[in-house]
Amino acid sequence: MRNFAPSNKEGIHLNKGNFLSKKGEYLIIMLKIKLLFFLFLVYELLLAQDAGSQQLIDNAAIEFMKVAGSQSALYSGNQQDLHPSTTNHPYLEEALFTKARLSYNGVIYPEIMIRLDLYRDELIIASPDFRNIVLFPENVDFAELHGRRVIYFLHDSVQGSPSTGYYYLLHSGNCTILEKQTAMLAFGFSQQYYSLSTKFYLYHDGIYYTIRNKMGLLKVLKPHNKELKRFISAHRWRFRRHAEELIINTVIEYEKISGSR
Repeated sequence: MRNFAPSNKEGIHLNKGNFLSKKGEYLIIMLKIKLLFFLFLVYELLLAQDAGSQQLIDNAAIEFMKVAGSQSALYSGNQQDLHPSTTNHPYLEEALFTKARLSYNGVIYPEIMIRLDLYRDELIIASPDFRNIVLFPENVDFAELHGRRVIYFLHDSVQGSPSTGYYYLLHSGNCTILEKQTAMLAFGFSQQYYSLSTKFYLYHDGIYYTIRNKMGLLKVLKPHNKELKRFISAHRWRFRRHAEELIINTVIEYEKISGSR
């Protein structure tokens, strides 16, 4: 995402497909592309046919070029490097690719197989020929997968600005909430594993705040922190257990109370 700007769009929940159904979808895509490619190759062989046949082949060639043109930009990145052997995986939710909605360089791809690598901070797509391609992050407008909207945030000069990388856009209104998940490689008892850490950032009144606990959140949301404290208590939210839910709903309540939505 070149320049982060708050948006009112919400992430769309996308159901997971199993491995077999995903593989079947890939095969269908490959068959379609190969068919169009075949028609394009035999174009010259059919030039001697009647005008109607030539028009059909012309149309097929045009469709092939549309498909190739819209997809080629996606598959021009580097192939993903292999991860070390570990007891778990470093991806968002699951290691398998999931069907997602992607906006890449201003073009919407409604059904792309994607996974987010939290260790290398990479968004990876599966190509029709079964390669794992790392997307160029500066071209990623957003991706919607596993019920989350993922954006590529660029660090800027705003006070408290988070570092450059992929973030979950949890809320966008007068305030903006970002979540950063990172997988770190750890060692224990002759085995390697990934340890997951999470940070929350709240953009409010021109400053980014790192939210580490409930009191830190309430301190930022003055002068309504007393009402918001009662709001949190009424829902029995605990920051350690319900951090994401607590932050999102408290900020939304703040916007209602302050009339800033």
